[in-house]
Amino acid sequence: MKPKATTSVIFVAVFLDLLGFGMVLPLMPLYATDPRFAASPTEIGWLMASFSITQFLCAPYWGWLSDRHGRRPTLIIGLLGSALSYLAYGLANSLWMLFMARAAAGAMGANIAVAQAAMADLSPPDQRSKAMGLIGAAFGLGFILGPTFGGWLSGFGLATAPLIAALITGLNALAALYYLPETLPISQRTPTSSLPGHPLLSRTPWQLAHRFPGAWLACLVMGGFVTLFAAFEVTLPLWGQGQLHWDMATTGSVFAFVGVIAVITQGGLVRRVMPRIGEKKAALTGLVLVAMGLFLLHPDGWGLVLTALAIVSVGSGLIHPSLAGLTSLNTDPASQGAMMGLFQSMSALGRCLGPLLGGYLYDVIQGQLFLIIAVGLMAVALLFGRNRHRLQELGSTTAPNPAPTAP
Repeated sequence: MKPKATTSVIFVAVFLDLLGFGMVLPLMPLYATDPRFAASPTEIGWLMASFSITQFLCAPYWGWLSDRHGRRPTLIIGLLGSALSYLAYGLANSLWMLFMARAAAGAMGANIAVAQAAMADLSPPDQRSKAMGLIGAAFGLGFILGPTFGGWLSGFGLATAPLIAALITGLNALAALYYLPETLPISQRTPTSSLPGHPLLSRTPWQLAHRFPGAWLACLVMGGFVTLFAAFEVTLPLWGQGQLHWDMATTGSVFAFVGVIAVITQGGLVRRVMPRIGEKKAALTGLVLVAMGLFLLHPDGWGLVLTALAIVSVGSGLIHPSLAGLTSLNTDPASQGAMMGLFQSMSALGRCLGPLLGGYLYDVIQGQLFLIIAVGLMAVALLFGRNRHRLQELGSTTAPNPAPTAP
């Protein structure tokens, strides 16, 4: 299969995967309060965090395994595992079963990191960030449409959405089995025989990060950004309700507005901007734009609110593909999966910490909430700007990171 056709298959696989994910996540608080589970608000918070916790722990190892056994089998196993976790979630009749299902979903959530590694296999350096932008666009589309379908399906019973998500993800795995070719040649894989210990017990992915300081910097910046952005996302509905009297429908429309602009940025603007300014400037510009948008976010009318959110959306749409591209460009071909797994792992850690930070800030300093988050983002931008000489991008004269030796 030609690289362009393979790219389309990966795009569809990621889109369908996130479609199923988006169908389940927004309904989770309502689902967990059903009399079968009777979860408290604290238990609901931990239930939602359980996915990100296990993804943080497991994502690097899935990418690491894909460097040794190939992208295709790793991606198919991840999709099958996700389908089974949705099935278990839909059939659960106790709270502990819900926790087990969500933890399993996070542990099996290798799909994005492995898909990014597959895109890196297929893309020359000058197209790397564009490829990562396509993954981000597929992610965004699935997450925008998923809640819509999930809300509609909930009219047929609360368990309908997770069961349909299981069906979609299972069919996605079956389609990948037939249509997705391997993107990592055997000659470029790291031999498993050269690695000591059991892969799931080894710390190799984390040790590997220090051999690629530029890639590790991009991962750390991504973790800091996602932490602060997740704090913003979890408090925006509370702020909108308190300051502008938003209801659930209005809040959903606002998030759809943010998501659509981010998808347009990742799917269209990135491919035009990145070749002109490079990944480092794009990432720094995105961080500054998000901070600027938060500085402007005040309850002084819909015009100002939508303008500020549009700036935030464009900035966030630039950050993810540029940092993902930098992670890939600063990693050698044999370690793409492991480092993209670490990239997703840092994102998952941010999604764990961000809601906790946002809830605390909302309780303590409601009036200055977004200002404080914006200052935090500027601090991340400063950290990135002061250390960006460690990053190599296309056309950079920076010496490349040393290729790793077998541990």
